[in-house]
Amino acid sequence: MKSILLFLALSATLFAQVKFDADFESGNINQVTTTDSVSYNVTTVSDIGGRWFYFRITGVKNRFINVTVTNSDCNRPMYSYDNKTFQRFTAPEAPEINNFRKTFEHDTVYVSYYTPYNYSYLQERLAEWEQSEYVELDTLGFTERNFPMQEMIITNKNVPNELKKRVWIHARVHPGETPCSYHFDGIIDELLSGKAATNTYLDSIIFFTVPFANPEGVYYGRSRTNYDGVDCERQYNKPDNETPREPLIMKRRMKVLCEEKPFDILLNMHSQASSSCTFWIHTAESTSDWFYRREYQLAYLNTSDSPYFDPVDLRESSLRPIFPEGYMWANYGEQVMALTYETPYDRYSSDIWVTNENLHELGETSLYALAEFLELNHEEHFVVDNNQAVVHGTYEEDDFGKEFFGDNYYILDEGTDASYAVFETGILKPGKYSIYGWWQANGQNSFNTQFEVNYDGNSVTAIRSQQIDGNQWNGLREVELENESKITIKVKQSITGKAIVDAFRIICDEPTTGVRDQFIAPTDFVLSQNYPNPFNPSTTINVQLNKANDVRLEVYNTLGELVEVVHNGYLQQGNYNFVFNAYKSGSISSGVYYYRLTTPEQTQTKGMVLVK
Repeated sequence: MKSILLFLALSATLFAQVKFDADFESGNINQVTTTDSVSYNVTTVSDIGGRWFYFRITGVKNRFINVTVTNSDCNRPMYSYDNKTFQRFTAPEAPEINNFRKTFEHDTVYVSYYTPYNYSYLQERLAEWEQSEYVELDTLGFTERNFPMQEMIITNKNVPNELKKRVWIHARVHPGETPCSYHFDGIIDELLSGKAATNTYLDSIIFFTVPFANPEGVYYGRSRTNYDGVDCERQYNKPDNETPREPLIMKRRMKVLCEEKPFDILLNMHSQASSSCTFWIHTAESTSDWFYRREYQLAYLNTSDSPYFDPVDLRESSLRPIFPEGYMWANYGEQVMALTYETPYDRYSSDIWVTNENLHELGETSLYALAEFLELNHEEHFVVDNNQAVVHGTYEEDDFGKEFFGDNYYILDEGTDASYAVFETGILKPGKYSIYGWWQANGQNSFNTQFEVNYDGNSVTAIRSQQIDGNQWNGLREVELENESKITIKVKQSITGKAIVDAFRIICDEPTTGVRDQFIAPTDFVLSQNYPNPFNPSTTINVQLNKANDVRLEVYNTLGELVEVVHNGYLQQGNYNFVFNAYKSGSISSGVYYYRLTTPEQTQTKGMVLVK
């Protein structure tokens, strides 16, 4: 670490001494220069790039300073007066990349690329988690400078391990990627929350987790390497005698565990400078057609229900043997679903700014997505796939595409022979249940597929277009069981296209089981997410009216200003697709917009993103 005292050249009676330093855990600063004692240029200690910075400035109370970090790429960094509670600089305070300017209220301020998550804080979190009966903390080995490579094994120890699924999760290979640690925390905190559904996952899965895959790099404030300048992410195809200590320890542990029984899922958690979440999907050419589609399935389960993640954020790349995923593929092939998941530092593609709280939410979503991918069910949160349906009449089985759930889906062809499929749950306890449907969208599909839900002597119907809203959980109905009862879902053939029979998710909302369970079924209408989203220049907004009514559909900008009235008038019961065209609405810029549907009884608003 390097401390740098800057003695201001101007009169000592006018200016106090300003000091920049990074003499603390995860600190990173190299040089500081100034010509006028107001504007400062800062460089970081670079490894592969100089992204990560974290330093302290003293002597700045009631002083305006303008700081540029010349070799980073930060968009509105973070600051704290107590080195614990960090907040983001406002847009006027950080108007340019790598720059912040502010009159500080206290003498000392800490500035960082994103909120730090250092080695000492991890030890605090491990001590908290270790209090759980489900957690076993172990040390896999030590780095060159004697930092422990720590592993948490999380499972119900009273249930035999032989039949359990196996999930490996690791984070912080690149030390400066602190958002992935808050994402990791969300997974672990939800897993240990004591909820009935997550306790079932602990009965059914062994989680092998490594919170810091590069503890030495974290401690010494590196950006993307260990202390010795090695990128530990790219070492997995080397012989052991040429592999640095950290990835060697990781690789040996993976090998031991996979020789017992290969992982079902390996999640490699990172953060990226791009303003979006991302799963890196490995191409079919570098893996296999089946594996490629299943990668998308796991990714889509994460994007569904999330305001911070959109399917268009997904990226593809060829699988390379230098990475952990490549090591898994080379040794275990299709047996291990290994993927890298990246979270951003600044904004999500929905234009929401990243916070520790919404990263935690992403972690909660990740846990339920993993369980749904593994088709692990609890009576308060479960999925029924098409192979559990009873089909009456004629149908086809298909596995074309990459947006369906499970191994295949059924098609009830357009016609009049009254084909239908029926799903039936077991006996469920009294409570409120939210029902969601999954399908692969296609222009040849029905635009008014009927989903008839029977429960507790009652029957309700939802009508949805299966031409849109594919590869996600779509809310159908909310029902309330007053007595112990089954729920049956009937998918009926349509004369407007192919009716898709795929999968349903049913969640008990009382007691609530997590952030993903907040679903309120509209009584008068269903307002679907626009498609495509993001869009340019036009997008379709689907509305299902459950009764005839006066309807007003409007689009607003983020200032609450009306952009366009898409529809205003009386409509009969039925399914409607409204098109919003940005060019017809004048010269509007890229960004977030909101569409609001209003009837005399109800109003609902959703967000959408225009990208030009």
